[in-house]
Amino acid sequence: MERPKPIIGDSNVLLPALLLAAAIDGEKALAHASALAALGPHPWGSPRTAAAAEYVAVQFRDAGLEEVRLQAFESQGIRGVNVAGVLRAPGSEFLVVAAHHDSAPGSPGAYDDGGGVGVLIEVGRALAQAKARPRTIVFLSFDGEEAWATKLTTTAGSRSYIQSLGPQARQLVAALIVEMCGWKDGTPVVRPMPYADPLRPGMTVLAPAWMMRAIAEGAADSGVSFPVGVPWYSWLYQPVVRALRVQRHADDLSFLQGGVPAVTVSDSSFAKYYPWYHQPTDTADKLDPAALERMGRGVLGVVAALARSPQGSASEPTWFAAFGGVAGASALLLAGGLSLLPGLLRGLIAGGFGLGLRLVYSALFGLLLWRQPVVALAVFLLPNLLAGASRGSWRAFSLLPALGVTATAALFWSRGFVQGFWLAPWELAAYLLALALALAPPAKRAARALPRKGPRPGPRR
Repeated sequence: MERPKPIIGDSNVLLPALLLAAAIDGEKALAHASALAALGPHPWGSPRTAAAAEYVAVQFRDAGLEEVRLQAFESQGIRGVNVAGVLRAPGSEFLVVAAHHDSAPGSPGAYDDGGGVGVLIEVGRALAQAKARPRTIVFLSFDGEEAWATKLTTTAGSRSYIQSLGPQARQLVAALIVEMCGWKDGTPVVRPMPYADPLRPGMTVLAPAWMMRAIAEGAADSGVSFPVGVPWYSWLYQPVVRALRVQRHADDLSFLQGGVPAVTVSDSSFAKYYPWYHQPTDTADKLDPAALERMGRGVLGVVAALARSPQGSASEPTWFAAFGGVAGASALLLAGGLSLLPGLLRGLIAGGFGLGLRLVYSALFGLLLWRQPVVALAVFLLPNLLAGASRGSWRAFSLLPALGVTATAALFWSRGFVQGFWLAPWELAAYLLALALALAPPAKRAARALPRKGPRPGPRR
């Protein structure tokens, strides 16, 4: 089937027109979050969750979404209801924008995820005003995102939805999950996290590079910054989540493990997390309409960018985001290879043992770079570039990135966000050995023997 061509004229003016004519209404988003929280705790399978689904369906219709329907499902003997609404476009490709209307047991769920549902509804209202769009957009409010509480399964509603698609899943371009937003003291972030790959033991799935580029583009268009992971040190977040099993999943888990590009946006980061998370005090008075409007505006920009981006592969997990751009695997491997040149040059000058030591290190670094480029470059890029320095102070300075990664990992671990390593034990040992070799004092070139001064001995008789 031929891929439908984007409607260039409409897709280029879609976002500016919406931002000018139909700004996200933070007060309305707050009203939706308040209405859901007023139900009290409404965990998956409870009668109150069914009432939450009915409320979302009514609001989807009021927002102008088409084909609004309740999608019942059952998992592990527990019944739930997803809510879907559609904005149609020519062609078969479609996007998913989603939140979840169930709450954790014992929590009214105003922030998690009433705020996300409120933003979802109001983004749908804004996009419904566009007469044309490049791709169909499916708005989904999932049940069972908090299914972890049953200890039977996880993200039950989104898993059921993906299974219901069948072959149509190949036309699903990407899924954007809106989770935990509306906190006045929060900062919007995009939270790409590796999850275990169900088809390849020991490997992970992660939001692909092309999707991260589209998010960066959409965020720039909307004027809402979406740093990766944490606001101030995303450079450290990116290697840490690839090295450690950071556990705070959302419905992107179901999509990624189902082979669909997906990522979550939130205004809680691992550096500054919502203090009433999953507590009875997660009530609507903690939410701020300006924060909801900000998140909605950012989501609107990201959705517009994803709608016009060419469909990319779900298997593009090697990337690094910096300075508003996203470097892919080829750029990272090239940077790693070039970073070895100063040390190799120093080894060639020294010769002998110094050259051998540098060659051993280069081989070890190359192995780690091939296995996980982002982690290897985070730890060793600066030591590699300063390998030619003879002063010990420069070698000590090159430790800073490794110390920063270690400190961030310790912070995440101390807050209960970590449940082990993605790196294998032998890889951890290889990192320690490579770091010791990288920081070893450079060998000096052996001095050549100089001619002896003084009178030359006379000829023998």
